[in-house]
Amino acid sequence: MVAVTVTLAAACLIWATSCDSGSGESVDGTTSTSADGQAPESGDIEGRVGAEVEVGDAVVTVRALQATFQPAMPAQRVSEQTPSAPAPGEAFYQAYVRVENRGISPVRVDPNDFACAVGNSVVVIEPTRSGPLPRSLLGSTSLDLLLTFKGQAGFVPILIYSPPWYQGTIRISPQAEETTVTS
Repeated sequence: MVAVTVTLAAACLIWATSCDSGSGESVDGTTSTSADGQAPESGDIEGRVGAEVEVGDAVVTVRALQATFQPAMPAQRVSEQTPSAPAPGEAFYQAYVRVENRGISPVRVDPNDFACAVGNSVVVIEPTRSGPLPRSLLGSTSLDLLLTFKGQAGFVPILIYSPPWYQGTIRISPQAEETTVTS
């Protein structure tokens, strides 16, 4: 009995030690993709709407990020309470986000890990207008999220994603609008 206990304890110790190895480091809080094409393990990442952002084993793509007068509603909401209307001077901001797991280990995706910078404020999701519920993504799967935020009207939103499985923050800005000048 003692030999079995010692063997199990040794196996657990070896397993725990191997899980802790390989953590990435960042220099000055910023990271970049390594020469072998692997995504960063930590640090702050800046991205743009429409571009894929590699974050560890996940790929985050924000397909839209904009203010909207009448927000769309997801099929499955984080909260089933009655949605509230914005107060005077407030607006809705919506983001369409896809998170894809390209790795082997599951990746947890939770709408509550997203926030939005609106002017000088950071606002959390509006749970009655955001969804679906949190999920764990197995390898080679993805999840499409519809995220709604309520904040002061008249600002360009910046989406902030801070998942617990990544040591850093992902900030996604809308693409600059192109203007054409004719003479």
